[in-house]
Amino acid sequence: MKKIITIFFILLLFNTNFHIVSFCTLIPINANCAVPDKVVQVAWNKYHNYSEVTTVLKNLNETYSEIVRLYSIGKTWENRDIWCIELSSREETSKPKPALFIVSYHHARERITIEVALYIAWFLATNYATNDTIKEILEKTVIYIIPALNADGIRASEINPWQRKNLHPIDEDGDGKFDEDPPNDVDKDGKIYCWWNATYMGFEGIDDDGDGLINEDWLGGVDLNRNYDFHWNDTNVESGSSDPYSEVYIGPRPFSELETRAIKNFVEQHDNIKYALSFHSGIVGILYPWGYTQSPPPDEEEFISLAKSMSEVSGYPYYQSGRLYTCSGEWGDWMYGVHHIFAFTVEVYGQGYNNTWWTEHVHLIDGRAYFYDVWEYFNPPEDEMKTVLEKNLRITLFLATKLTFSKNVLPRIILISVPIISIVVAIMVIVKFRRTRLHQKL
Repeated sequence: MKKIITIFFILLLFNTNFHIVSFCTLIPINANCAVPDKVVQVAWNKYHNYSEVTTVLKNLNETYSEIVRLYSIGKTWENRDIWCIELSSREETSKPKPALFIVSYHHARERITIEVALYIAWFLATNYATNDTIKEILEKTVIYIIPALNADGIRASEINPWQRKNLHPIDEDGDGKFDEDPPNDVDKDGKIYCWWNATYMGFEGIDDDGDGLINEDWLGGVDLNRNYDFHWNDTNVESGSSDPYSEVYIGPRPFSELETRAIKNFVEQHDNIKYALSFHSGIVGILYPWGYTQSPPPDEEEFISLAKSMSEVSGYPYYQSGRLYTCSGEWGDWMYGVHHIFAFTVEVYGQGYNNTWWTEHVHLIDGRAYFYDVWEYFNPPEDEMKTVLEKNLRITLFLATKLTFSKNVLPRIILISVPIISIVVAIMVIVKFRRTRLHQKL
């Protein structure tokens, strides 16, 4: 009953038409949801490059220094900082606060995931002073957010929107050269197409290195989400390859990558992490372990309970990751299997399994199929971004409130309008009436 009412309030009061969302569901009577005195302004109808992401994070750190800490947890192959923004009040506690850990952007072409993580950090920081729910969350918990794990991928995705892997230089074709022949936008239309027929497939491009081959050595790299040390190089899975040319190349060894080692070190140093989210795109859904097998995890009942609640506040479906396809060395499996953290992969947007969309975006010309719109497959149009951001904010707030109010949710709910009072009272009366009738029958 407590869970139903909590989710009801989240859905009712989270109005996606407002720029700053009112989230006054679990607040004291004197709560204030006024507009903050100081707000870091961010445009949420555009995609931000690495420099812009860094600027937003630094502005949040400087403006809300009482609750925000910004630090680098490591460097990428091109020496970019992997930023972590930590949100929590500075109040002393007798023991470490429980934490929610968020990591975005394992894969370069999934640019919307950066915006999701950045928006969550911005919302929490800008609403702390005026929203008592957010204030209590950050007084009782810690939220760690890594907006762009594959930070080099931002630049790479702007050159080649198909880019998935990191930028670890790899000699994919074994000619002694590195990353010398990626796809090219030959016709300068801002897109790189993929083509295929019954026998072959390829990408738009030229023979950059004059060896008679086209696009045989892309930028990078290793699939960061196949590089974790849990069932790494498991040959019984569907996704994960020891071939450097593969888009799901697992790397030469577990944690071979600077980026995944940064995650490893961070998680091992923070045993207060209870829940974790990793944002991806390509489809929509909430995925829980295991990913390496279709067999259920030991805590399947708890995973399903949490995933169902996240589904109810976001509208995303939920399922076990391995029932979509099995994969090796995956982040969520490592988080849960090694550290027993309840970890979820959230696929925030995508045209996967949308047959209508595919029919409209694949063009048949002279026996070949051409596909141009890989960016649009993984990332929403800029004028639709806000809806995606707010759905995933709701997921984050659900887990954060679960950490904060898990033992005593109902007494904290302050009903703020007569219609809402009526609905809740009606629900409680019905439940009580049914219980009374049941006892009478017994």
